[in-house]
Amino acid sequence: MKLPTHKKFLSATAAASVLLLTAACGGSEEPADATPTTSETSSAAVDDNSSAAVNDGTYEGSGEYANQAGQSKVKVELTLADGKITDVEVTPQATNATSKGFQQKFASGIADEVVGKSLDELNVSKVSGSSLTSIGFNQAIDQIKADATA
Repeated sequence: MKLPTHKKFLSATAAASVLLLTAACGGSEEPADATPTTSETSSAAVDDNSSAAVNDGTYEGSGEYANQAGQSKVKVELTLADGKITDVEVTPQATNATSKGFQQKFASGIADEVVGKSLDELNVSKVSGSSLTSIGFNQAIDQIKADATA
């Protein structure tokens, strides 16, 4: 079957769009040469249901993760009171426009996911369509948890 040129172009454009969207949202496959991220350890550390005493206060942490544009960083500031998260601020630090856009979406939706929870309850994987930013966020949470329980 022979497709007209414009249909070939539309098919190729659609396929390329799907690939770009998949790459931007973060596929589940990691490159073989990728260094392990702490997303798995972040979830385990945050979800271990430990009952370590958490000190109230405002804490900062940062994390980074690999994406199609290279490495991206994110900064997290978290306020704890009575063992619960009362405020969270994520500051996008990506240099790539696409990555920064995903970080901004993540930052705009993260408070709804974490405010009112304890550090032990956190299990952030995807917020507002951004799945990779959670890797950096979880690294920052690990740092904050270490500081808050020290």
